[in-house]
Amino acid sequence: MTKECLPKVRIGCDLDGVVARHSLGGFWVKVRRLKEKLLKKAHSPKYYYPKSIFEKEAWKVINWLRVPDKEGVSLLRSIKLCLLRERQKDGQLFFLITGRFEFNYPTTIKWLEKYKLSSLFEEVLVNIKDQDPIEFKVKEVGDQKITHFIDDDLEVLLALRKTGAKLYWVVPGHKDGKENHDSGIINCQNLKEALEKIRIAS
Repeated sequence: MTKECLPKVRIGCDLDGVVARHSLGGFWVKVRRLKEKLLKKAHSPKYYYPKSIFEKEAWKVINWLRVPDKEGVSLLRSIKLCLLRERQKDGQLFFLITGRFEFNYPTTIKWLEKYKLSSLFEEVLVNIKDQDPIEFKVKEVGDQKITHFIDDDLEVLLALRKTGAKLYWVVPGHKDGKENHDSGIINCQNLKEALEKIRIAS
């Protein structure tokens, strides 16, 4: 097996903030900071669901404007091609697991097709039943027997500790990483670094 490949593992990737990065730069950092301050309640089962048509359309537009993490996707693609080349049928499997709600499903699939990303994943799992996004990810990580999971939401990763998966936090631009006090959750700058750390550890 060449160095590009990985041994048999099942890697789950979040979409927003991991595979898809925002193209609005510093403006999006400010928006996310405001969103967390006003809407997100840490350690609470409550989560925010956009109810009005205006809100839903705004979310669709914002998510459509995202762009793939170029270096991370490139490394993921290299690993995938390596396995195909070496016919590692039982080797590396990638799963895209996103808490996006049902109204965002068509836009999500079109976005993946636009950037030719769908074929990189064994499955694309979207929260089409509008469950609590954290509970949805916990269930899917368990059901898919994910061995490693990459997310940019620390609260999600803390909930995922019960699954036994190895966890990687892509620290978002409005954080400095110091909020992570769990030695079982590894800080990373981006998807590429997370994949490299998984490769070294495997």
